[in-house]
Amino acid sequence: MSSILYYITGHGFGHAVRSHQVIRALLRARPDLRVYVRTTAPEWLFLNSPAPIAYSHLAIDVGIIQSDSLRMDLSATLAACQALYGNTEEIIERELAFVKAQKVDLIIGDTPPVCFEIAERAGIASVSLTNFTWDFIYRAYVDAQPSFAPLIDRMTAYYAKASLALTLPYPCDTSMFPRQEALPWVARHSSLSKRAARAKFDLPQSATIVLLSFGGLGLGRLPWEQLKRQRNFCFVTTGEAKRSEGNVAVLSDTQSQYEELVGAVDAIVTKPGYGIVADVLAHQLPILYTDRGEFSEYPRLVEALRDCATSEFIPQSELLAGNLAPYLTRLLTKQPHWPKLDLNGAEVAAEKILCLLRERS
Repeated sequence: MSSILYYITGHGFGHAVRSHQVIRALLRARPDLRVYVRTTAPEWLFLNSPAPIAYSHLAIDVGIIQSDSLRMDLSATLAACQALYGNTEEIIERELAFVKAQKVDLIIGDTPPVCFEIAERAGIASVSLTNFTWDFIYRAYVDAQPSFAPLIDRMTAYYAKASLALTLPYPCDTSMFPRQEALPWVARHSSLSKRAARAKFDLPQSATIVLLSFGGLGLGRLPWEQLKRQRNFCFVTTGEAKRSEGNVAVLSDTQSQYEELVGAVDAIVTKPGYGIVADVLAHQLPILYTDRGEFSEYPRLVEALRDCATSEFIPQSELLAGNLAPYLTRLLTKQPHWPKLDLNGAEVAAEKILCLLRERS
């Protein structure tokens, strides 16, 4: 029996969601494969797999520390990165012991830098599967926070040790990887019709339903009273407690079925992240997107939306004022733009990973 160890950044849900799609494809192809996941993303994101996944709640990277979906704390992020990279040797030794004890044959990262150093020291192959790397993201902050610079250099050196980089569509700079292969989009898709999905979530069949999607951190600053005045639309979001007030509804316990919720609505309001963009493309769902501050992945995903989706931009100031109606009206009256795309990236990735596993066995 072969074993794979998958390290996943806990930044947002998108990395974990796409990684789970790849894991599901791996287990469909190789039901005997043992898969270990180490991440701070919640365990429920890895349920409903063809075979059990051995999950550990553990961090070997920082990502970006945020107070909500649109606010980044760069000082706190830098401090956390310095603390983690000051403890790298202890982390590596601990993980090497885990690799040895579990007889891991290959490491996949999405995409904590140090996991590729762990793989090299363990003498096993490693695969990066991502559309961006953290050294690229942090480089945008060096002018404001010069102490990022030496950390970035270490990250780049770690990434360069990956045996293979599988790059998702519209990638950021991946020039540090010596061997790269492109993937199609890794996406999930609801098996329910829109009518069935609306019935499942107890949503009105005839309304124009808009999903407010701001990840695990949410966006509590939205002015709910202003949204209630825009009665041409029914606004839906997710939260810990279910509640409904007029044309605004909060649904609980839906994140594990998020693709079905996406399939139930007529439009989505969000910030561009890989996971939600992939959901939009898979369901051909019109998207109203806002900017997300200084995050270098953003321009590439905006380019993807302009090329591949029916999309419209709303400034953060208008979003946070609750002035959604004119932008949604413009979006929903646009000529649909949905070019044909390959969405089988999980299966292609699984094939390439298993090929590498066979090469190194």
